[in-house]
Amino acid sequence: MNISVAAVLSGIPLLFATLAPASAASTPGQDAARRFLRGANLGNYLEAPKGASWGARYGVQDLDNIQQEGFDHIRVPIRWNDYAGPGPEFRLSEEIFSKADLIVTNALQRNLAVIVNLHHFDEFTDNPAAHTNKLIALWLQIATHYASAPEALAFELLNEPRDAAMTVVMNPIYATLIQEIRKTNPKRTLFVGPGRWNQVSELKNLQLPESDQNLIVTIHCYEPFYFTHQGATWSGPDTKVKGIQFPGPPATPLIPDPSLQLSKWVSNWVHRYNTVEGTNNPSHPEAFRKQIRIAQQWSRENGRPIHMGEFGCYIQADEKSRARFHAEFRKALDEAGMGWAIWDWKAGFRYWDERKNAPAAGLRDALFGKTSQ
Repeated sequence: MNISVAAVLSGIPLLFATLAPASAASTPGQDAARRFLRGANLGNYLEAPKGASWGARYGVQDLDNIQQEGFDHIRVPIRWNDYAGPGPEFRLSEEIFSKADLIVTNALQRNLAVIVNLHHFDEFTDNPAAHTNKLIALWLQIATHYASAPEALAFELLNEPRDAAMTVVMNPIYATLIQEIRKTNPKRTLFVGPGRWNQVSELKNLQLPESDQNLIVTIHCYEPFYFTHQGATWSGPDTKVKGIQFPGPPATPLIPDPSLQLSKWVSNWVHRYNTVEGTNNPSHPEAFRKQIRIAQQWSRENGRPIHMGEFGCYIQADEKSRARFHAEFRKALDEAGMGWAIWDWKAGFRYWDERKNAPAAGLRDALFGKTSQ
């Protein structure tokens, strides 16, 4: 590494030094996964660019509501890289530690497990070779700051590696990060995920240190994408089609506005959605069930627990379809014995409706109702 470890670590606010030490008992990944069964992402807050607002802020009342609803953990996306000083130290500001600690400490006090991740490090995913030193420096500081936190706090090393940060590129980088974090957090549970936005198809390329068994593999799935992202402005012109129901086909065929100028691929998707019955319909539970089956098989073959770190449906979908989608997705994950965290608590894919101070229609039953076996 071309960074000064001593320079990075000196002066880091050690807020957790006064907390009770973690248990002396080892907590391997399979046991740790039991802490992370039903979670919620605190989206659109600390992963926004520094100084920007994406419309969501979180406080202790949110954590109370999350705990009372029956969730057992939260995932906290944080754009740590925006709060780093210049290299080679890349010293993190007290501002971001303060914001993160407010959530982390209060969640842990409410018996909520916590996953802290590094979100939207776009410079790194564009050019890993140029920014690996910064990635390591950030985690040296985060790991030191939280070294004496309870074992219910976990680290997720990088959200959705993509572009140049392919799985095969991330494998040796993960190994280095894990080795460095273990110097201060020998028993901390670490979450790692494959490339291409944590896609299931990349699990086959993921290689983890065999000697470290306190790892949980995270995957994301937003299938069927044109249903879950309908009306989303950030995902390009192909998601402008609204009125897609779950599951398909609809009783009345959906006819998109011709002015949308859809790609041939999306037009074909809508045609199949309107006409195909059963599991071959693109807006069917099979769209995500097949991904979960692949992940479950990989987990069995590799002896690594898997956590569905993100799934969800944008609020532009109709309420009944959203409820059916979440119920079917949760059922599939329960049947696979896989923990999960919805995206998200109260932002664009919301579970919680702040205006009503209650869950969005149908979602409590969808996520916490009984699963038929």
